Amino acid sequence: MNALSSFRTFFEKLLKDIHSNYFDCKTKIVEFIICILTISFLSLNLIFEKVPEETQAFVSQIQILIIFYLVFRFNFLGLLLTTLLISFELAVLIPLYIQKGELNYLIGCSLRILTITVAVIVSILSYRQDVQKKKLQRLAITDELTDVYNQRQFRILLDNEIENAKKNNTSLGLIMMDIDNFSMYNDLYGHECGDNILKATSTILKSIVKENGHVCRYGGDEFAIIFPNTDIEKLEMIAYNIVHKFEKVRSDYFSEKLSEKVTLSIGLSEFPNRSSSKSELISQSDMALYHAKNLGRGKVHLYQDIISQIRKNLSSDNQQLIGAFKGLLSTISAKDKYTHAHSERVSSYAVMIGKAMDLSLDEITVLEYAGLLHDIGKIEIPKSLLNKNESLTEDEQLIIRQHPIYSENILEPLEDIDNLIDYVRHHHEKFDGSGYPDGLVGEEISLGARILCVADSFDAMVSERPYCKRKTTEEALTELKKHAGTQFDPKIVDIFCSIMETSYKIALSN
Repeated sequence: MNALSSFRTFFEKLLKDIHSNYFDCKTKIVEFIICILTISFLSLNLIFEKVPEETQAFVSQIQILIIFYLVFRFNFLGLLLTTLLISFELAVLIPLYIQKGELNYLIGCSLRILTITVAVIVSILSYRQDVQKKKLQRLAITDELTDVYNQRQFRILLDNEIENAKKNNTSLGLIMMDIDNFSMYNDLYGHECGDNILKATSTILKSIVKENGHVCRYGGDEFAIIFPNTDIEKLEMIAYNIVHKFEKVRSDYFSEKLSEKVTLSIGLSEFPNRSSSKSELISQSDMALYHAKNLGRGKVHLYQDIISQIRKNLSSDNQQLIGAFKGLLSTISAKDKYTHAHSERVSSYAVMIGKAMDLSLDEITVLEYAGLLHDIGKIEIPKSLLNKNESLTEDEQLIIRQHPIYSENILEPLEDIDNLIDYVRHHHEKFDGSGYPDGLVGEEISLGARILCVADSFDAMVSERPYCKRKTTEEALTELKKHAGTQFDPKIVDIFCSIMETSYKIALSN
């Protein structure tokens, strides 16, 4: 039974290889059939002398040309069928030559043997040409170091799969991931070690994903995997499965000093239910990845559309404002890519703190809104200031410090949502009174604003910005502790650090 099953598997693979190598389009199928029928027809007419003697040589030449064309186009498959056909002809001609001794039968046999010999040479040359062509094609679409699809091919595949999803009314999942602390491995062990980590990681990912998705190198230490026909629930299960299997097999691929250290952070989203375009799908998955990395090593984060969550909780009178806020956030994103994703992460951190403090559902909901909308006033700030690479001058800092007031003005229609505008206006106030715009001290600052201050500062520290290099999560938490009691409410700092250390098991370097 096992032998039969193995043979069936081998035969199915053989048919699949023949189809992919020789019959990848209908034109080639028609071309192949025409060649075989023509050669067979000419062969039968020559053998059974249905062709006038004066045209036999001409017909033979046509037959040989078609044989060479068949072998050139279909390589070893063409050679195999040609060999079988010529063997049949020789099986007829050789006995005729032995029986009658006529010279034309000897010439016919010699010509067919010569045809097979030349066909073998043509087949070998054609095969070598195909191998070289496929090698060049593969080089064009794969990353040389990791042997997975490169970023250019990733975008082509994503375009194709999105079109397929639209046509078939199915879902498409995208996972973005990178290797945690990869730059540290390069710095400690050298770039050769870094390259080996990338190669081993790609090998593991390919072995996990297999034929279910397209593994691509997105850039640096970041990988992307496209999963056709995959909804968000299935995609989330796949993401956790990747993390689990990676941790299970990594000791087989990495040295002992690295096998317990190398981890993956994963962000994911889905088309079309969460995103409506290729760029939005990539952006959402990237934002989710960024959030996952901020939560600690080896984490999975699903993109959450907080605007949609707010829509569910707003009264019918305020529903029309959602479109306006979404438009404003999109405008900010166009001016400053950092702000939109930053606002979503701050909202998530604020909710996390609120839950840990046992705040009511209504208070947590307001925190969620305030986190998303706290920087909406940046729409009034010039793009040149938001993206400036150097330190800001005093005058420029004064302009930037106006954004909480601008946010308050924009959010004025939502004044009936308790404390929302207060939280947004005062999220840059400091516990010692040195903040802005009102210089409030201690508990003069509302609890929600103090929570936002911690969440906002933490995310700013762990984010890559034009004018400041990002800190690690451990460094950022250490910085929060250092300034507890001056810049931040010490109780909120303790709660937030406890969440990050206990729930997410981050090892701090004090």
